[in-house]
Amino acid sequence: MLETVARPAPAGDFMREPRRAPAARPAPPPVRKPRHGMLLGFLLLVVLPTLAFGGWQLRGAADQFAVELRFVVRPADPSRAALPAGMLAGAAAGNTDAYAVVQHLQSRDGILAVARHADVRGILGHEAADWLARLDPAAPLETALRAWRRQVQAYYDRASGIVSVEVRAFTPADALALALAVETASEELVNAMSARSRAELVAAAVRDVDQAEGRFAAARAAVQTFRDGRQVVDPRRNAQAYSEHLVRLQSELIAMRAQLANLRRVMSDSTTQVMQLLGNIRGTEDQIAAVQAQLTDSAPGAATLTHSIGGFEAVETEVIFAQRAYEAAMAALERARGEASRQQVYLAPVVRPVAPEHALYPMRLANTGTVLAATLLAWFVGLVALRALREHLA
Repeated sequence: MLETVARPAPAGDFMREPRRAPAARPAPPPVRKPRHGMLLGFLLLVVLPTLAFGGWQLRGAADQFAVELRFVVRPADPSRAALPAGMLAGAAAGNTDAYAVVQHLQSRDGILAVARHADVRGILGHEAADWLARLDPAAPLETALRAWRRQVQAYYDRASGIVSVEVRAFTPADALALALAVETASEELVNAMSARSRAELVAAAVRDVDQAEGRFAAARAAVQTFRDGRQVVDPRRNAQAYSEHLVRLQSELIAMRAQLANLRRVMSDSTTQVMQLLGNIRGTEDQIAAVQAQLTDSAPGAATLTHSIGGFEAVETEVIFAQRAYEAAMAALERARGEASRQQVYLAPVVRPVAPEHALYPMRLANTGTVLAATLLAWFVGLVALRALREHLA
C-alpha cells in the first residue's frame, strides 16, 4: 500500500496568502415605477388647473351677449349691376373701402367715432362684467382700445365682399346699443370717404380747367403779339393777295412783251411808242421782283410773308390745341360735377342688429375642454421629457 508523501512547499511559498475568490456584486434593487410622482404631476398640472378654470367659468365669468351685423360697401355704379355674379364677386374682393371700414373699427379713431353715438366706457365697464373683463372708466385710451378689440371683432370676407361685425356686451340692451353705434359710425365713415372722393374729383377737374384756361390765354396772347410785331392780321390772306397780284403782273408782262415783239417788226426802238412800252415792261418787272421779294426772299433776316405764315401757323396751331384742351377740360368738369352730385359708395346693410335673447359667451364647456386638453398635453410632454432624462443619466 502506497503512502502519499506530501511535497515540501518551495521556499517563499509560505509567505504568500491563499487566493480568495472575487466577491459577487450585490443585485441591483428592483426599479420602482414613480407612480406617486406621476399622480402628483397629473394632479398639479391637469386636475387642479382644469378645476380652477372650470370653477371660474361657472362662478366668476360674467355672461356676454353677442349681436351680429353684416353689410357691404357698394359703389354707386349702375353699370356694375349688369355684370355676372362671378365678376361681381371678383369686384367685391377688391373692395378696399370695405377693408378700410374693418381697419377703422379696430383703431383709435374707430372707438372715438362709436363713442359719439354710445357710452363705450360705460358699456365696457358695466357692473355686470367680471373683474377680468370690466373696463375702468378712468382707464387711458390704450387700455380701452384693448378691451374694445376683445368685445368688438370685425371680419372682411374677400369672396363675398361682406363685412361681419360681432359686438359683445354684458347686457342685451348694451349689446344692441353698441351694435347700432358701430353701424352708424361705419356708415358715417363710408359717407365721409365718398364725400372726400367727390371733392377730390371736382378739385382735380377744376385744376385741369385752370391749366387749360391758362394755356389757351397764353396762346391767344402769343397770336396778338405776333400780329402787333408783324403789323398784319393774317399773313396768309396777305400772301394770297400778293400771289394774285403777282399773277396779274406776270400776265400783263407777257402781254406787253408780245406787243413789243409785234411793234419791233414795224418800228425801231427809238420810236416813242416802243420806248413807252419798254418803260412799262421795266416797271412791271420791277413790280414783279418786289412782290416776289415780299413772298420769298432768300436774304438772311428778311421778313417775308413765307416766314410770317410759318410763325403765324405755329401760334395759331397752339391756339387751336389749347382751345380744344380747354373745351375737353370744361366737359370733364361738368362730368365730375355730375358724378359728385350723387353718392360714390354707400353702405348696404345685409344683417341688421337685433337684440339678443341668450348669452353666447363665455362658452364654458368649450373653454374648459380646451384648458383640459392643453394641460394634458403639457403633462404628457413633461412626463416624456422626464423619462428621457432618467434614461440618459442611468
